[in-house]
Amino acid sequence: MLFEKILGNIKNIKNKEDFEIERIIIKSDDLEKRILRVHSEDDNEYGISLKESGMKLENGSILYNDGKKVVIVETDLEKVLVISPKDMNQMGEIAHFLGNMHTPVKIENGKIYLHYDKYLDNTLKEKKCPFEVEYIKFKKALRHIEHSHGHHGHSHD
Repeated sequence: MLFEKILGNIKNIKNKEDFEIERIIIKSDDLEKRILRVHSEDDNEYGISLKESGMKLENGSILYNDGKKVVIVETDLEKVLVISPKDMNQMGEIAHFLGNMHTPVKIENGKIYLHYDKYLDNTLKEKKCPFEVEYIKFKKALRHIEHSHGHHGHSHD
C-alpha cells in the first residue's frame, strides 16, 4: 500500500482506545524524507510518497484511517547529547562550534539537543561544558544552526 497524504495526527484523536493502532517506527531524520519504504510493527511493508501533497511527516502522523484502524508514524528513541551550557558565553561558543561542524541540533529551554557523537562527547569534556546522554523521541527532524550570511533571492520549495 502506498500512502500519499497525511490525514492528521494521532495526538488530536480523542478516542484513541476505539482504534487499532498500527505503528511505523522511523528515525527522526526520516521525517524529512518525502519518499520512504517502511515496515510497520505488524511487519506490513508500506510506501510513503508525499511529493505530490507537499506534506511533512511528524511524530504521530496518520497515514491511514478507516474509522477502526489507523496507521501512524512514530519516531524511534534516539541516543542524544543534551548540553546545558553554564552561561551565555559557553552557549555561544558551543553553538558556533556545532555550526562549524554542520551538526543538526534542537535548542530548547537553554539546552542543546543533538544526536550522540563520541567525538563531541570528548570535546564537551575538554571544554568542561555540562552535558548528559539521554534517550528521547524527536517530534521533528533536527535542524542545522543557521548562519546569517545574508542570502538573497527566493527559494521555491
